[in-house]
Amino acid sequence: MRYGLPYKGSKNAIAKWVVSQLPKAEYFVDLFFGGGAVTHCAMLSCKYDKFIANDIDGRLPKLFVDCAYGKYTVENHPEWISREDFHRLKADNAYIALVWSFGNNGKDYLYGRNIEEMKHAYHRAVYDNDIGTLLPYGYKLMLSKHKSIYERYLDYQRQIKKQTPNIKLEIVTRQNEIERLQRLQSLQSLQRLQSLQSDYQAVSIPENAVIYCDPPYNQTNCGKYDGFDSERFYAWAGEQTNIFISEYSMPDNFIPIAYTEKTILSAANGNSHKAKEYIFTNQKTWDTLDDDMKMLYMSNMACQMSFL
Repeated sequence: MRYGLPYKGSKNAIAKWVVSQLPKAEYFVDLFFGGGAVTHCAMLSCKYDKFIANDIDGRLPKLFVDCAYGKYTVENHPEWISREDFHRLKADNAYIALVWSFGNNGKDYLYGRNIEEMKHAYHRAVYDNDIGTLLPYGYKLMLSKHKSIYERYLDYQRQIKKQTPNIKLEIVTRQNEIERLQRLQSLQSLQRLQSLQSDYQAVSIPENAVIYCDPPYNQTNCGKYDGFDSERFYAWAGEQTNIFISEYSMPDNFIPIAYTEKTILSAANGNSHKAKEYIFTNQKTWDTLDDDMKMLYMSNMACQMSFL
């Protein structure tokens, strides 16, 4: 299962785990929506009735809603976006910024200059069924009989794989991203989602709400949150009730209640390493939890008792 939008820093891989650690409530409030993976998973979990999605980049919750209503599909967005198109349109078009960017970072074009023309040729083969565009690159394909773009894509992938068994099949990268957007159309609770574009402190938190925060991690590349004031966030978060925060580390007055290991890929050298990602809460929230929830969290952290 893939959750939310294609997005750099997405919680897709651990969204189900995150939601499983949070208590039930009437409202699920996601103050740093990003790609919306955790909100999407929460909407499918049946633990919450209503949802508030907030992000300083208001385009992201809107794109999430647009995708759920079927605005972006493989069939209705067959256009090729060139490097020039991307840089001209990315500031105002969240779909282009995410789907046509490298690593879904919203900044850099999806393809390198050395392979851009070949990618365009393959795009034309899949979307226009024009296999002649691939002849200059040494691919002699049989014309696909499939009318569905996705089936045609799979057909040509198989043919290319047969001709060049060692090729890495990453030719139509954005195809997978559009499929991911289409999955949002299955959401049944969309009418109960309120999207906001605000500073996290400006959001009005309703009664009986779980507050989930995935802020820019301290001492990491904050991207669109460049200049994020972590100390201001810590001070605010320490005063909230029913708040849960994803982070690698937090000040001593916050309590880790669960952790999971994930693999982090370095953009600089391509190497990967393991890191522990925690869910934290504050003392005010801890004091309101029932005994069963406290026992669950203490069990989660049994091997990390030095933190408690």
